[in-house]
Amino acid sequence: MYRSVVEPDLVKRFQRLAGVPTAGIAYAAVIALNLTKPLLYVRKEQKEHGRERRVEGLLQPGDKVLVLDDVVTTGKNILEAAEAIRAEGGIVDDAVVLLDRQQGAEENLQKKRVKLHAFTTMRRIADKLLNLGTIDEGQHKEILDQIIS
Repeated sequence: MYRSVVEPDLVKRFQRLAGVPTAGIAYAAVIALNLTKPLLYVRKEQKEHGRERRVEGLLQPGDKVLVLDDVVTTGKNILEAAEAIRAEGGIVDDAVVLLDRQQGAEENLQKKRVKLHAFTTMRRIADKLLNLGTIDEGQHKEILDQIIS
């Protein structure tokens, strides 16, 4: 079921924002700046020098962290980021994306106790394009055939 990111208390539920590599980092940076919240970013792999961490930025045990990315398909990248943050003591209950491609991410994240919030979904975009006459019924069906949720 599609859930809008616009929940009145969502911003109040976290102390930090974390961006998922690579596009999520830029998205998270802009949001963090506008909300005046500290920014973290999660590396794809642990550094082999310096602090040797996957999570960069100040993270205290018990900090609630909102994970951000641009697009989600299966949720794999968000889950990897959430696990890295949790391994360093952070709490991850929510993730926000611009687009949910509706290919299993919501269910996969839910299994790991992460609630997905999306600004929009593939179904909404496909329906809008069809209503505008930008795509035909056949193209609309092709898009919807790839959606599993």
